[in-house]
Amino acid sequence: MSVDYQELIHGYLDDSLSSEQQAQLNQWIKSDPKHSRQFASYMMLHDRLRNELAASENDATYVVLPNKPRSSVWGRWSSGLASTACAVLLAVAMLWQTADAPSASAAIAELNRIIEANDLPMDRTFLISVLEAVIPPKHQDPNSPERRRPPKPSLDNAVLDVRGSNQFVLTRKTAQGELFITGSNAAISWAVRPDGSVRYSDDLNRFARDLPGHEDGLPINNLHDGLEALRTAYDLELLPREDSEPEAMRDSETYRRMVAVKKPGFRGAARVEIRYAESSGKISEMRFEEMSYGPQKITLTMTAIEERNLPDNHFDHYPHHGPEQAVEYE
Repeated sequence: MSVDYQELIHGYLDDSLSSEQQAQLNQWIKSDPKHSRQFASYMMLHDRLRNELAASENDATYVVLPNKPRSSVWGRWSSGLASTACAVLLAVAMLWQTADAPSASAAIAELNRIIEANDLPMDRTFLISVLEAVIPPKHQDPNSPERRRPPKPSLDNAVLDVRGSNQFVLTRKTAQGELFITGSNAAISWAVRPDGSVRYSDDLNRFARDLPGHEDGLPINNLHDGLEALRTAYDLELLPREDSEPEAMRDSETYRRMVAVKKPGFRGAARVEIRYAESSGKISEMRFEEMSYGPQKITLTMTAIEERNLPDNHFDHYPHHGPEQAVEYE
């Protein structure tokens, strides 16, 4: 059924709209500049008629007084018109500002639910796919500090195991197909390198530098802190509901997407998109656009592929190398 927006405007002027009708009117005004001008015209006409009626009542009360000079009448009219215009502009501005308030509140409420769902004690495994990697102009100089460092193994098709906020195992392959594994067990960080050496450090950030986002203080393994940062550093928007998983993976679940766009003055990926199950709030995929990674800006996705309890020692380095390999403190 089509909506009669003239009726909604009249209802607004009569202060008789329901909250649902108010939201429909707000959306209609925002959808096209012509609509906002049309709404403003109705407002001006409404106030003009009201002022004329008020002026007529005043004239009827004071019929015994001499006629006022024409300039006085014009002054009253122009003053009333200016006041009406200001009132209309204020009303339209308020509608524009408040139109997004319900959607923003809904996005924050959903973010709270997503954070709570993904704080549950469960080990998660993500597959990382790199969609784009570019070197910004400021890092294109081959003599810059970032460019002089050894290149990092590719993140494309890397597997990331996560437990809590500071335990992870990141498994990548070098160009030669050798495994390069880094991780942390919340007490030490470590790296199992392709040359056979195993290094560890008391500095938990020492080997977390291979995780995108560490330059901005939000490595992708720390889901809790990353999601919390969206509250203040990003503008949030909920997208319409999606259908179930396609084809063979189809089930009864409905998925939603939340888009977060970074505000000016904050660090982090330029845009974050979260796909999550509507019923549980669990994340199925995250997309990060223009995220810092060494000298590069990369766009990647993290797709949840498994949720289970991994062995207690999985986040230590010992299960990821042979007993013959030397272990050195760094």
